[in-house]
Amino acid sequence: MAERTGVLRWIPTEIRAAILAGLAACVVFTAGAWWLRGHVHDETLGQTARLAAVQARTTAATEATTDRSHVFEEGFWPKAEIDDSGRLHPASGIAVTLDGLAGLLPPAPPDAGPDWTRTVTLGAERTRGLAQKWRAQLESALPQGDDPAAVTVRTQARHRVERLLRRDLTAVAARYTLPDRRCTDPADAPGRCRRTVYHLVPPDDAEAAVATLEAPLKAGVPAATLIVAATAWITTRRSLKPVEAIRAQVADITDTTDLHRRVPVPAARDRIRALAETTNTTLNHLEEAAERQRRFVADASHELRSPITALHTQLEVALAHPEHLTDAVQDALQATDRLRRVTDDLLYLARPGTSELREVVDLVEIAHELAHEYGHRGHPVVLGPSPEEAPARGDALQLHRLLRNLLDNAHRHAADRVTLTITPRGHGWDTSVHNDGTPLAPHDLERVFERFTRLDEARARDTGGSGLGLAIARDIAHRHHGTLTAHTEPPHPGTTFTLHLPAAKTSP
Repeated sequence: MAERTGVLRWIPTEIRAAILAGLAACVVFTAGAWWLRGHVHDETLGQTARLAAVQARTTAATEATTDRSHVFEEGFWPKAEIDDSGRLHPASGIAVTLDGLAGLLPPAPPDAGPDWTRTVTLGAERTRGLAQKWRAQLESALPQGDDPAAVTVRTQARHRVERLLRRDLTAVAARYTLPDRRCTDPADAPGRCRRTVYHLVPPDDAEAAVATLEAPLKAGVPAATLIVAATAWITTRRSLKPVEAIRAQVADITDTTDLHRRVPVPAARDRIRALAETTNTTLNHLEEAAERQRRFVADASHELRSPITALHTQLEVALAHPEHLTDAVQDALQATDRLRRVTDDLLYLARPGTSELREVVDLVEIAHELAHEYGHRGHPVVLGPSPEEAPARGDALQLHRLLRNLLDNAHRHAADRVTLTITPRGHGWDTSVHNDGTPLAPHDLERVFERFTRLDEARARDTGGSGLGLAIARDIAHRHHGTLTAHTEPPHPGTTFTLHLPAAKTSP
């Protein structure tokens, strides 16, 4: 089974769909054809039995007044009569007492009324052993001679009896009472000469009806199966055309590296449309990532060029003027330190953030450590109202760096002081760093988090800023499933940067 499944997977989708649809259609149509054949057979046989019952009742109603008695009656079916004692009597239609027939046709029950009827099924195995005996009895009772009438009677009678042999028969019975003048059996009391007439109905009409269906069904089932398979193949092939168009477009985009192009989106709202929309979304992200990478490389090259150029200049000065070697070395060290900081920031932003955050870090403890450290750097850091502890799940070194970058940025832009507060909000903590300097313009509140963004180039260069601090801070916030935003409150001075991190569940 595994091998078949493996082979089937190598077959193209449209052919696989056609094969499966054809097999399913073949099973369904074959079952339907078999059911239709049986239904037509049973319905026709039932209709014939109902018609035979009408004839049996007609025979029972007229038998008491008729005096006809001959071997073959044209039309309808052979019939036989049985009295209440189980004895077979000659009947109009067949005047031959066929041995064993009385045992196959049970008499009516003693309490049966004049309207009693019955339908009995005689299996082929019950008449198989009587075939030779019935043929011999029939031949001796048939008219002899070569005249056309005798020949016709013999032919029809033989055919009629042959229809009773080796086949399932339906015997339809009706009840009647002979008048006293017709009752010749001394065992029957006056008024008690009752008979049961059986019409023997072979399944000729049912078989004929089924025969008319066999040829169309034998030809129709394979034809319908092929039609379904072809329809499935065509439908699947047409349904996969949009997929092929998407594949071709993606392949062309891959070859040309033109990320501005998009795959066609089908009009139908189905899974193929969802695939096309997802592909276009992926191409959007790839284009944005490629554009960010291009800008990043360009900005990084520009940022690295300045300290490298300064370092190169200082070394040239040291070689040209050995008497100024000490000053040149100090300037070279400053350029090298700046180059190291930019390189470290670039390497951090290039690292994937896939590490699991399992450590519980107290934000209040980090805030106290940094406030004490930055208290000796010109502008004091004032701690606002804070809870006793603010546990968050994350990496302590990264969170230290995040808050340090916010404080560095606040010190560069503060006029007198920096305020650091921690407050609970929702299911997390808000850590806010506020500087009382010039507030940011509304259109710069998001731009400051972009890499290498400088709103004051001269001050940034004087203080050694690389334009990566806030970008790194937001990246750390996202890696900790938090947010970092900037906002102002005109006419109050300054800008506030707010870090929101989800609170960690601590055990009681």
